[in-house]
Amino acid sequence: METKDLLPENDQDLLLAKQLDSALLSGEGFSSIQDPLIRSLLAYQNKEHVQIDSLASESSEMWDKVFSETKPQKKARTISLPTRKTNTWAWATAATVLLAAFLGIFWFTNLNNPVLVAQSGTAIETVTLADGSQVSLRPNSSLYQIEFSNSKRTYELEGEAFFNVTKDTNRPFSVASDNGVVTVLGTQFNLSTWGNETKVFLEEGSVRLDDLNQNSVILKPGEKATISQNILSNASPADTEEFKDWLNNEIVLKSIPVSQVVNELEHHFKATIDISGMQNTSEPISGTIALNELSTTLNDLGIILGGTFREVNSNSFTFIPLN
Repeated sequence: METKDLLPENDQDLLLAKQLDSALLSGEGFSSIQDPLIRSLLAYQNKEHVQIDSLASESSEMWDKVFSETKPQKKARTISLPTRKTNTWAWATAATVLLAAFLGIFWFTNLNNPVLVAQSGTAIETVTLADGSQVSLRPNSSLYQIEFSNSKRTYELEGEAFFNVTKDTNRPFSVASDNGVVTVLGTQFNLSTWGNETKVFLEEGSVRLDDLNQNSVILKPGEKATISQNILSNASPADTEEFKDWLNNEIVLKSIPVSQVVNELEHHFKATIDISGMQNTSEPISGTIALNELSTTLNDLGIILGGTFREVNSNSFTFIPLN
């Protein structure tokens, strides 16, 4: 293949195609692309924020394919560019497909569907968001971006995280869970969504917790609130150590029901723990347990409960009383 068949490195369509491909691969979002066309599209999105209900019947097969492959998912579709040894026609085709995919994702994913922005594995993961806010994700947790515009900063959390939000009175910061939404202007708070509950602890600033029935409660520093079984609790004083212990890789128990402790450990280690062998799973327990390794953590918990945990399958354990 001759060099003259390649597009120039400074070709605008080629550069835009590469930027779109990079944004799709990294999950950073299209707001990171400094291109007039992209900025115009994002500005239009933020201004209008409308949803397309139907597509024109004249759409070609290519558009049908693009739209079908960009239906709402937790993860945006990734399209790989060809290698540099591709001829001009292939580059043009790649640019066309990427632009088509972008438009499909622009309407269907960016407006209506969360985009993964951060995810933790077996260790705590701390990330800085586009506005400068910092989020520490507990192991096995995920943070999704729903909307980031001139008027809103909206996210969705699966798991648990501690937020240090950059204050911006013109753009409220909110985090959604399966049970409700936390809304703030600038603050530090902890939010957990494991165990079929949404728990919020406020360290600094002010937050509002709304449930799905449009009930709400406003927290002051040092207070907590919970949504459990679709019931929103009142704000009440909280122990800071109880909610921030995991940031120190430990769990501090102060008269906590065994079942709640197990729910927390199941999320932290992504494990299954059966305590049906206990007579009273609501029994409150106290103590401090390290979270460095699951086997050590279960051994310490077994000592507190007067028994031992036996592994029955991979990452699946059952409690055996010793008396």
